Amino acid sequence: MSNPLRPYVDFYLGVIVLLGSCNKINKVFKQDSPRQTYAKGLEESPLAGNAMVRNWQQMGDSVLNDPVAIEIPFQTKIVYFSDEANAWAWQVSLPQGRTLRVHINQFDSTHHVFVDLYSIEDGSPQFEKSIKDSILSYTANQPQSLIIRVQAELLVSGSATLALTDNPSMQFPVQGGIQADIGSFWGDPRDAGRRSHEGVDIFADRGTPVLASADGRVSRTGNRGLGGRQVWLRADGKSMYYAHLDSINSHTGQKVSRGDTLGFVGNSGNARTTPPHLHFGIYDRGAINPLPFIDFAKTNTEPLTADPEAFSKWGRIVSAKANVRPLPSTQEPPLASLSKNNPVQIIGGTGEWYQVQLPEGERGFIYQTLVELADTRLGQTTLRKNDFYFSSYSATKPLLRSDSELTIEYFGSYRDRQLSKIGNRWVWLSK
Repeated sequence: MSNPLRPYVDFYLGVIVLLGSCNKINKVFKQDSPRQTYAKGLEESPLAGNAMVRNWQQMGDSVLNDPVAIEIPFQTKIVYFSDEANAWAWQVSLPQGRTLRVHINQFDSTHHVFVDLYSIEDGSPQFEKSIKDSILSYTANQPQSLIIRVQAELLVSGSATLALTDNPSMQFPVQGGIQADIGSFWGDPRDAGRRSHEGVDIFADRGTPVLASADGRVSRTGNRGLGGRQVWLRADGKSMYYAHLDSINSHTGQKVSRGDTLGFVGNSGNARTTPPHLHFGIYDRGAINPLPFIDFAKTNTEPLTADPEAFSKWGRIVSAKANVRPLPSTQEPPLASLSKNNPVQIIGGTGEWYQVQLPEGERGFIYQTLVELADTRLGQTTLRKNDFYFSSYSATKPLLRSDSELTIEYFGSYRDRQLSKIGNRWVWLSK
């Protein structure tokens, strides 16, 4: 006997398969980022097998998988050279409702500096978007960890300043309000602790305009319950709740733009015994903390005082001990401790700190006064015939073998090797 529901089952299975196929097709046809397009061009060019091309790609992948954790706001300057394949990556945490803005000021516009944003899903970086016209903006619909990667194209030199700021995704809902006007926060106890506050209270003079925090449509107005005179606004897939109004200046079904006046501050409902204020809440399958959505921008980046002339050069430690930190501050425990004359490569800076790369490849921050440029020799050493020297500290395969005895200068010392110079090239010698 045939199943009378079979045609319906087949139909819905077909729909599911089709939707899955569409998702795969969307992923397949997702437009490449400018960096991806550039990388494909390199792979199809005569340079495809060149070591520098491979290093460029490997460097981009390496920093993406090992970003430096920072806090917003953040500002840094980077310098890159035509004979090196450099890349940088920073990881930030962005709360739900906040908007990350990335701005790059590139001092030479004749070449590309690629800036890409990645989210972290299941522990892996997932591409989100690229910078356009020097600005990148991204709003978190849930708490997210994000990675910003910066890499210039090959065979170019230049510098750029990067600034990251943390901004609200919605407009502050009370006209002329300041942060100090928020007098009660999410989770504060109510009714002797029997319930928690599901919003924020913003205090203002009676009659102060209450504003639409986003473009949307008024879904409900009225005078009822604890909230008294109230307006509900549907916007960005969420419901915004404006309560304790003195009067209402909108109606159900009205389409409003960000900044339009919905009503006026009062103390109706159960706020009759308190000073006039707006109770503002956001609901998205339940109440969520509205503060990140409206809290004021964090844009005051620390001015860059670390000497940019030192960037992308070798430096060395000038004190008996110097700690390398994961962030440009002393609040986190050190990643490593270095000794006098240990060399570090200075790859950028923020505030009064250099971002450095240690000889073994680990990256961190070190206070600028603990480092000097390695531009004067510490002494001389003899490179004997058939001695090897290496292109990097961690290299196991020699760069070249000396064909004669040679006296050369060294500029730093790290464990079993010395940082030296042959002509204009930095090399490492075994002690």
